[in-house]
Amino acid sequence: MNIFILAGEPSGDEYGAKLMQNLVAQEANINFIGIGGALMQKQGLKSIVPLEKMSVMGFFEIIKSLPFFLKLEKNILKLIAEKKPGKIILIDYPGLNLRLAPKIKSLIDTQIFYYISPQIWAWKEKRIETIKKYIDKMIVIFEFEKKWYQKRNVRVEYVGHPFLDIWKKNETNSIIKKYNLDINKPILTLFPGSRQQELKKHLNLFIETALKIKTDLPNLQILLGLHPNIKLTQNINNKIKIIQDEPLKALEIANTAIVASGTATLQAAIMNTPAIVVYKMNCISWYLTQKMVKARYASMANIIADQQVFPEYLQSEANINNLYHATYKMLNDDNYQNELNQKIELINQKIGLMGASKRTAEYILNN
Repeated sequence: MNIFILAGEPSGDEYGAKLMQNLVAQEANINFIGIGGALMQKQGLKSIVPLEKMSVMGFFEIIKSLPFFLKLEKNILKLIAEKKPGKIILIDYPGLNLRLAPKIKSLIDTQIFYYISPQIWAWKEKRIETIKKYIDKMIVIFEFEKKWYQKRNVRVEYVGHPFLDIWKKNETNSIIKKYNLDINKPILTLFPGSRQQELKKHLNLFIETALKIKTDLPNLQILLGLHPNIKLTQNINNKIKIIQDEPLKALEIANTAIVASGTATLQAAIMNTPAIVVYKMNCISWYLTQKMVKARYASMANIIADQQVFPEYLQSEANINNLYHATYKMLNDDNYQNELNQKIELINQKIGLMGASKRTAEYILNN
């Protein structure tokens, strides 16, 4: 059986690979076609474009990339028409996936599964009409999403969060030895984002903040966690250790982290790592986002908690002064740390249990 699967960003590649692994474990005779990164390709996907070309975020940035995406859309539809997959799996990435769904349905009569919901409960709620009409099954990873979709009469299945299947707790010995870390001294990890454009917006700000803190805390160890797809185009201060082979371990071992808003904020919560959340984007994109977004918080960790657990500094508020004071307090205030840890525990209680990837595979194969 041919299965078409599409992930457009690094987190989707991680979760897609784990899903593919579980699909093959239950049904060996599967041929995967579509789009994904190195992890999905290791599981047998023949990706028609490199994942790095898909990592675009922001209105202005998407407009610049429009010719590429229009051509890509044609190639995807041609592939689907030729291969006639028995199942379609779309992973998050709504800008492309929700454009494709109606066109796929006009080509072939096959079930479309949408794995990991776009955040339409926060913005662009009108997308619900496309989902109702063209998506056969929504597979969501947060329980509040299931309730949200049920209220709108959408066919939905809640499976839990797939990151729990990927992360193995307390396996940090390798990183301690490899990077000569001292666990008795504070560690600050910088996570500037998994997209190249996020790196341009965040990297220098994160580094300057960390180095300023180190002048006051000489024992501070600074780690820079980078996704393997990221290409560094500048020299990094030798006081900072770059960890690109196992960036999640850099996040886990940290006493505090500064992270770009996105998947990493929830990963930090699952790892019990207190974090400062930051995001900067093109001014036009920011203006339009402000007009459209309804959510109170930017980070998923805070959205799940329904309160600000991790401090958020967005756009103009993301400056060295704010980040310095917030991070310094998180590293040094014991009472604040205890309060944060209690709130992080409440987030983890809401995330669910392991086994999301296996449950998703079973659901797709049996429906």
